[in-house]
Amino acid sequence: MTEFTNMIPSQHEYKRKSKKAFFSYSLRNQTFQQGYLGVEPSTIQGNFHLRYKRTKPLLAYSVDIFFKGKIMVEWNDGQNVHSGFKTLFEYGVRVWSAEPIQHHELSDIKTTRGKLMKSLTPQLTDYDRNGMIHFGEITNLDLPFEFLIPNNALSSITPLNTLTTIGKISYSIKAVISRHLPPYKFLQKSLKIVEIRCPITRWNLPINTTPRPTTLTKSNDLLDCQITFRQTTFSKGCLILVPIKLVIHNQKLFIQKIIVKLKEYHLFKVKRRDQINERSVITSKASNENISLIPDTTNEYDIEMKLDMSLIDSKRPLNVSMSNDTPPLTRYSDVDIEVSHKVIVKICLKNAQDLVFVKTINIVNAVHEKEAERLIYGWPNIDTEWRHDQLLALPTSS
Repeated sequence: MTEFTNMIPSQHEYKRKSKKAFFSYSLRNQTFQQGYLGVEPSTIQGNFHLRYKRTKPLLAYSVDIFFKGKIMVEWNDGQNVHSGFKTLFEYGVRVWSAEPIQHHELSDIKTTRGKLMKSLTPQLTDYDRNGMIHFGEITNLDLPFEFLIPNNALSSITPLNTLTTIGKISYSIKAVISRHLPPYKFLQKSLKIVEIRCPITRWNLPINTTPRPTTLTKSNDLLDCQITFRQTTFSKGCLILVPIKLVIHNQKLFIQKIIVKLKEYHLFKVKRRDQINERSVITSKASNENISLIPDTTNEYDIEMKLDMSLIDSKRPLNVSMSNDTPPLTRYSDVDIEVSHKVIVKICLKNAQDLVFVKTINIVNAVHEKEAERLIYGWPNIDTEWRHDQLLALPTSS
């Protein structure tokens, strides 16, 4: 039972939910996405469950599952609201349909896989309900499903949570149940919908660890300062090291504090208008008491600042960098989102103007080196050598 509980998404992941219908991940997984999108073919795998009492079964014609991606942008500039929306793709598959025989046991019902459908299940007419389409009684039913994610799909983008701006790329899985309703329930809708969020992650091969340093410098009569970035592409969750070398030529100057920030920028585009939003993701500070001279020197400092991305608040997750050189799934002329990241270094000085350095970096999801070797050499992954439609013994309704 514990293993099954781990397969169930939390309630806050649902956009539309039901007490009698719910989704689960495939066996031994805690996400719908399987595989490393961007490195290998990746799929959406899961199960849809129906749990009705035997005394009150669900009367249904069919069950369809849809996988949808969309981009949404909206901001208010104080005078006008600018908004744009695009459906990136929508795939559907019929996972169950009633057999032509009306009298049968539930155990005899077999799921049927259909071809991809471009539109939603049509609303049933009164003519359909009068017997031209057969319906079945459902009490306990488990329906596996699978979709291939487009190879150029982008990672989900989480909004920056500002009051006047919305910008996101999101994906969802939706179950549409075509119900048979008796005449006295004419006020109810014949379509029952259960929808859940399905975050997508795009991956990169391991980052090349060969140092490719980038140096930022500022020099004048008062001081010389040099900041060297050993690399400019970082994997989410790793350390960003910011080594600073400072030589002060004027004894009246001294360092008050050093502030290093990682900032995330979202550029929204709707037709010919654009808007930039930003937020500080993580900050590191060093006060004067924690800044020491290099031994045997009187004016030289060698300071290493760190930004630990593993400490970022999970409630406001870091998005990966995304620009015009990203795969062109969302590269529309009328609606678009770009995500970029910058490291801001501010050295606060007494008796001199503060020094500010800005460096643009890339944040990616990097596959672990051992996993990359498996992908390259084709070694099997023992933990995932299961059929996606293999189910545990699930609880039933009495």
